[in-house]
Order: sequence, then structure tokens, then C-alpha cells
Amino acid sequence: MNLAASIAQIWALTQKDLKILLRDRTGMIVLFAMPIMFILVMSVALQGMFDVGSADHPVKLLVVNLDQGALYLNQEEMHLGQAIVDALDGFDGLDIVTEIDGQPLTRERAEALIADGTYAMALVLPPDLTQQVIDAVSGSAPPAPITVTFITDPGASSQLTAPVLAASAATMNRTVAYAQAPYRIRLALEHAAAELPPEQRAWVAPIAKALIAELTTTYNLGDIGGESEIRIETETPASFQVEQLPTAVEQNVPGYAIFGVFFIVGVLASSILNEKETGTFRRLMAAPLPRSVLLLGKLLPYYLVNVIQVALMFAIGRLIFGMNLGHSPAAWLMITLATAATATGLGLLVAALGKTESQISGIATLLALTLAAIGGMMVPTFAMPPFMQQLAKISPHYWALQGYQDVIVRGLGWQAVLPETGVLLAFAVTFYAFAVWKFRFE
Repeated sequence: MNLAASIAQIWALTQKDLKILLRDRTGMIVLFAMPIMFILVMSVALQGMFDVGSADHPVKLLVVNLDQGALYLNQEEMHLGQAIVDALDGFDGLDIVTEIDGQPLTRERAEALIADGTYAMALVLPPDLTQQVIDAVSGSAPPAPITVTFITDPGASSQLTAPVLAASAATMNRTVAYAQAPYRIRLALEHAAAELPPEQRAWVAPIAKALIAELTTTYNLGDIGGESEIRIETETPASFQVEQLPTAVEQNVPGYAIFGVFFIVGVLASSILNEKETGTFRRLMAAPLPRSVLLLGKLLPYYLVNVIQVALMFAIGRLIFGMNLGHSPAAWLMITLATAATATGLGLLVAALGKTESQISGIATLLALTLAAIGGMMVPTFAMPPFMQQLAKISPHYWALQGYQDVIVRGLGWQAVLPETGVLLAFAVTFYAFAVWKFRFE
């Protein structure tokens, strides 16, 4: 066989397969739409991943300033709590919030805002902060660590909280050191004067005053004063039942479990397509049963597989990694049952929309990856641009993850997961109703 004949045969086979592919227009559209959609979603979602904490994408930090004291630097009154707030506000990557609706924040209000998911963290400055700073250098009281409280949502990623915690600690230490420096200098000079003859002591006071004034107004006193020990106690809102902050396993297993559950979509839809092609559904229609009942009977085995799948993944997390499963098995079960219902409902919808194996495979993969990306399975929602943080709520993955975090990470009970369970069941009912409407048994 000569080369020209071989090329002609290859081209004939190519034309034949191209015609078959192009005949399935929906499959071709999905084939091209899937990577395009994934690129768009992931690129936009990751746009802020490395910008979190920048001027364009600042991290919001609630600051509750309860400090009531004052000290004096160069005869000027200084409120240390406010000085810390001002210093933190100078960071380009932080958006400091001290008031809500025109009212100064209280600790109770800050905890409520964190508990309802509006904010992720808060810094609480104690009422006696200034007095603790003065006592630390005056010797009027035994030295003790200066303590502030950092309240955080345990569901927030350490990628978000750790840099803010470090920046807050550094800023407070520097501000406190600046405030303590004049006191340290004055005390040092007073001790030195005590060693001088009485007739020379009168010269020390004006020299000390002039030196402190010059250093305060001209130089950075942070290094002179030395670093005071600021102890930051990390806590969670009082409404949460958190014995210890979550591990990486407790953060990751729920996300991977949800991601895996929705892979049932393609399996279920392909199975239904196969039964259509073999005529099984045509024979089932002879039975005196409503079509909706027939479809529910088809969904039930896959629903049970999904529930077992989730239980197995969490069991592995518990038995191998010692994962905490929360305080409420009922809440965990509610989220699991609702998530499985959503996944199987979506599978039925894909089966109703897809007419070929390539269509079903493409649509199922497109939905699995896109909804997971939007819902925070691949990129934490805190790293997404603000509009995508709102867009995440159209994904059932988002609500399932929030529900599991309420149970496992935040230690909440069944009442707390009622909203997430309700939204997931609404997704399931919507998917199922639309699928029954569009479903063709032939």
C-alpha cells in the first residue's frame, strides 16, 4: 500500500469520527466549556490568594478597645489602647473596625459578629492595659505579663489568622515599648542620681527632663525601651463549644468528604442512561407506579452509598488521625443526610439533561469541579474576592462545609445547623423537581 493511499484512508477515518463528534453538539460544547469554566473560576478565585493582607485585599480585624487609663509622654496625655489601634490602622493590609452602626464595639458584640460569620477575628484590649504598662516599669506592683485577648473563629484558616496575630503582637510590643521608654530612662537617671553627692543631684532632674523630651520627639524609643512581654490569649466566641483549636485533619476531612460525595453525580447519571438504552425504564413504566416513585427508587441505592461513603471517610479521620467529630452526632447526621440528598438529586438532574455518555460525563465533571471551586473546596473563601465570597453561596458545597465546620470545628449542636440543612434540602428538592419535569424514560 503506497503512502498516498494510507493518508487517504486516515483522512477518511478522521472525517468519519469528526462527524460523529460534531453530531453530539452538547457534548462538544461541554468538552470546550469545562476547561474554560474551570480556568475562569479558579483564576478569579485565586486572584486574591496571594493578595490577602495587601492594600487591595485587606483583612478585617475587629478591635475592642476597653483601655481606660492614660500616661504622659513629654507632658502630653497618651491613651495606650488608642495608640495601638492607630498603629494597627497604619498597616495597609489590615482594615481595623472599632465601631458597628456608629457604636463602639464591645466584647459581646464582637463575639456575636464572629459567631454569625460576619467577621473572623477580634482583638480585645483590657481596661487596665495602660496601668499594666506603667506598673511594669514603676515597680509599684509585681511584674506580670501584659495580656490581651485574640478571639477567632476556629473555622478560619491559619493562613488568615496567623499573620494578623503576628502583626498585632509586633505592633503592640513596639507601642508599649515606646510608651515605657521615658519611664525607664527617668528611673535609670533617678537611680544614678541617688549615687551622687546631695549638691549634684539637683542637676540631674532638668537633664533627665530634657533628654526624655528630645528622645521622645526625635528618636524611635522602641529599641530603647526594650520589648515588654505581651501575652496574647487566643479564644473562641463563648457560644462555641471548642475545647481546643482544630487540627489540619479536622479542617480538611470535611472538605474532601464533600468533594467525594458529589462524584456520585456522574456514576448515577451514567447508570440511568444505560438503563434507558437497554429499555429497562420502558419495562418499568408498565408497573402501576408514578414516575416520581420510580425515580426515587432508582435514587435510593446511590443515596445509601453516599451516606456510607461519608461515614467511612469520617471514620478514617477518627480512627487513624484521632479527629474530633464534635459534640452532636445528630447535627453531623443532619448535614450528612442533606448533603447526600443534594448530590443524588443533582445526579438525577444530570441524567435528565444528558442524552449521551459524553454529555453526562462532561456535565458531571463540569459541575463537580466548578461547584467545588466556587464553594471553597479548592480555595478558601476568605482568599476569594468579595463578590466570589457571595457567589460561593450558590454552591451546595459551601453550605455542606459550613455545616460540618459548625459541628466539628465550632462544637455546635443540631439547632445551629438547621439553616445549612434547610438550604441543602432546598437544593435537593429543586434538583429533583426539575429533573422529574425534564426526565424522559425513552
